[in-house]
Amino acid sequence: MESKKFPQFNEKKTIKVAFLVFDQVEALDLNGPIDVFAKANFFGNRFELYSVSPNENLVYSEGNILQIKATYNFSNAPQADIIVIPGAEPSLAKQIGDSNIEIAEWIKSQHKAAALIFSVCTGSVILAATGILDNKKATTHFGAMQYLKMHESIEIVENVRYVLDDEVLTTAGITSGLDGTLYVIEEILGKEIADNVSKILVYNRDAVYE
Repeated sequence: MESKKFPQFNEKKTIKVAFLVFDQVEALDLNGPIDVFAKANFFGNRFELYSVSPNENLVYSEGNILQIKATYNFSNAPQADIIVIPGAEPSLAKQIGDSNIEIAEWIKSQHKAAALIFSVCTGSVILAATGILDNKKATTHFGAMQYLKMHESIEIVENVRYVLDDEVLTTAGITSGLDGTLYVIEEILGKEIADNVSKILVYNRDAVYE
């Protein structure tokens, strides 16, 4: 299958997918897309998956429940084809976007050569602070919508699971990261594989959410 939305991947045998990790990251924002891509590898092993954190230190998931050791740090991470930016508690996501220059610079540097950048939940608030969402359509978790609306150049789309605008995909709250990732899988590998992954996950892609 040739992807019309992501033609950059048509001739690419291995697609590098980087998952940003930072302290107090929302676990499902991170692990949901990881699991979808990992299950998609059952059907051809197209994706090279790895995580990236600012440094070599362990970080914690939200609530200090899980310790996370990333595969790489900002100084040695390879260039990604797809960058996944998970979220955190809304006010923390805004704080990271407003003040964490190290994370912002890494995102912008990777974005220059990546084919797709993909935020989950309040990850779009972090992404908005980099300027990457300027003049684009985007969505986020309803609890963080006010932060996204502070950026007047962003065209806010509400009551949707995900929005694609050129090379930027934003998703709404938490589990919508599954929908966004399955959409990417369908566009790259085809609907049959995406549906098979959804079946393995026992996840109903056709459910209606208010």
